[in-house]
Amino acid sequence: MKKALLLPVLSLMLLLMAARPAAEVELIKKRVLSERVEILIPKGFEVMSEQQMDFLYAKAQSRPSLIYTNNKQASISFTYTDNTADQDMIQMYTDNFIKTYSKQFPDARWFGKGLKEISGRQVGYLELMKPELGHEVYNLIFFTDVEGKLLMCTFTCADRQKPEWEMVAKQIMNSFKSNG
Repeated sequence: MKKALLLPVLSLMLLLMAARPAAEVELIKKRVLSERVEILIPKGFEVMSEQQMDFLYAKAQSRPSLIYTNNKQASISFTYTDNTADQDMIQMYTDNFIKTYSKQFPDARWFGKGLKEISGRQVGYLELMKPELGHEVYNLIFFTDVEGKLLMCTFTCADRQKPEWEMVAKQIMNSFKSNG
């Protein structure tokens, strides 16, 4: 009799374990870009070395100023550009980036785009799945002005990891604070 109950109970336990969300990702507060920005970064993410960034971006026109990654499964990059920016220009940048990405990646799947207020600042964002090197990549790109220049932040992971990282990426974006 006990053996007859064992299989349904085990099946139910497996089903419940599969339905529960992935382990919580712990986020820690970091100050980046010479203390200009305060943001949450997943614990265990390390700064990518200059050599790794040089290798990854050897053929790119520009490379990020800083990248945090967890062994290349997911990353958050910060690109502090030379482009002039202020709060009044963020809507224009948002519109331009939406147009550019839509044209450059016509097959992209969009999850969100627009402007939002984070810590009292206008922040533009694009959330999409786009093709990259033969597979799909989830991107949450957000940007604002910091000390008169445009700062772009990009969270990236493989398409199959989107369920695990999407909410974390949004928490990172929503934690953004400019100290300048």
